[in-house]
Amino acid sequence: MVNRLIVFGLLLSLAFSSKELRASEWKEVVNLKGIWDFTVGDNLDWAKPSADISDWDQITVPDEWERYYEGYNGFAWYRKTFNFRLSTSVNELVLFLGYVDDIDEVYINGIKIGQSGKFPPGLITAWDVERIYHFPKNILKESDNVIAVRVYDERREGGIVRGYRIGIYYDSETDFLLYDLSGDWKFTTNSYKNIHSIGFDDSHLKEIQVPAPWESQGYEGHDGYGWYRKSFTLPDNFPKQNLYIVLGQIDEIDKVYLNGQLIGQTKDLDAYKEINIDDAYLLYRSYPIPNNLLKKQNVISVEVLDKYGEGGIYSGPVGIMNKEKRDLFMESHKVVNRKNFFQQILDYFKDR
Repeated sequence: MVNRLIVFGLLLSLAFSSKELRASEWKEVVNLKGIWDFTVGDNLDWAKPSADISDWDQITVPDEWERYYEGYNGFAWYRKTFNFRLSTSVNELVLFLGYVDDIDEVYINGIKIGQSGKFPPGLITAWDVERIYHFPKNILKESDNVIAVRVYDERREGGIVRGYRIGIYYDSETDFLLYDLSGDWKFTTNSYKNIHSIGFDDSHLKEIQVPAPWESQGYEGHDGYGWYRKSFTLPDNFPKQNLYIVLGQIDEIDKVYLNGQLIGQTKDLDAYKEINIDDAYLLYRSYPIPNNLLKKQNVISVEVLDKYGEGGIYSGPVGIMNKEKRDLFMESHKVVNRKNFFQQILDYFKDR
């Protein structure tokens, strides 16, 4: 019996620690653990870098603020100044802020980059959700930058309570890209008949960060369809053949159009035929670009259907790869057929 349990444990370990289920390859840019400025109360002016915080206290992040303010429930603010320097040409960075009890919204240099939960009235807690906020690199300066976090705690422990990774990161897998398409995209949950056409006027659509779940960007609780669009300009010497659009991971079903032409959808992926449909969110999207379809000026549009939970283009890299780099990337992200995997485990014990 002991041997069987050992085998079972090893098989489970392989299933859930394999490359197929790993997240993006995050590289730290700024470590934000340690001492932050802190005060109780609430004033939206505290999001501004110029705000006077000379009378604030200091607190350790991550940690429960009750360690310093015993029994306090309500609003409080955190602030920290940091320097930034990144030589890579990535467009997008990611803030990992651990777990916040209960609700938070985050500003960098006065610009709101994300929120989890809903502040009162109508409070919706997000105490059990890891904070992962995507934002464009261009909001940062090479001199001093200010991050400000507004938090509301309803009861018990409060604040930025825990997290092994508190800081700013970038996805090193963007190095596979010939052209990076992450960053600002146009987005809507409304259906437009000609939204995939080149001439569609998307100026009235809201902007959204890609990749990142749409729930973290003002579409909390939205299950159903969402449509993305992005216009981009390629260099004059950009190759036009043997290229792929790579869209990271999408929750859950997608159709991708380039310059008005459907170039791929979830059911076209080889791995889609090998997995349970509920695992489609694990698939890395990679679609061949027909030769000479790319021009200097281009439009990509993506239709996404999310059935439940988080939705959208939620994980990178996002952009254009050549065949060689695409093959290397996809080989490192093969998806485990979990249904067949666990059937193999059951068969193993049934035969013994």
